[in-house]
Amino acid sequence: MWRALLDFRARHGRRWKDALTLKWMNGDDEREPHSASLRMIRNQFGPSWLWDLPRLRLDNAARRLANLEMLPDMCACPHPETGETIIIKRGETGYWPMPSLIAVDAFNASFNARPAAIAAMQAGAMFGWHVPAADPDHQRR
Repeated sequence: MWRALLDFRARHGRRWKDALTLKWMNGDDEREPHSASLRMIRNQFGPSWLWDLPRLRLDNAARRLANLEMLPDMCACPHPETGETIIIKRGETGYWPMPSLIAVDAFNASFNARPAAIAAMQAGAMFGWHVPAADPDHQRR
C-alpha cells in the first residue's frame, strides 16, 4: 500500500492527491502501476482518508521502506530465549526454524547478512519493522 502511494506521489508531483482522486472517480486507476493496491486503498479507506493523510506519515513510510531495502531477504540467528537457530525473513514478524543441515555462517553469507543487519532484523521481527532498532544504520551507532 505504501509503495503504491509513494510511487504515485513521485510520478504525479505536488498535486498527487488530486490526480489520484480523479483517477478513482473515473476508473483510470486501473491503468496505473500498482493499480490493485491503489484500488484496495480506495475501497478500504476511502478518498477522505487520502486527504487526511499527513505528508509526514507518508514520508515515514518511505523511510521504513528504504530501511527494509537495506536488509537482506533472510538471515539466521539464535532465538533470544531458547538459543535455537531460527530464520528471520525481511519485513515479516516472527521466525521459522532453521533446518539442521544448513550452516548458519554459510546461510548468512549467501544472503550477505552482516551483524548490524541481523540485529536490525531481530528487532523488526520481534517489535515491528517501524521501530528505530529495525534500521540497520541505527545498529551501527
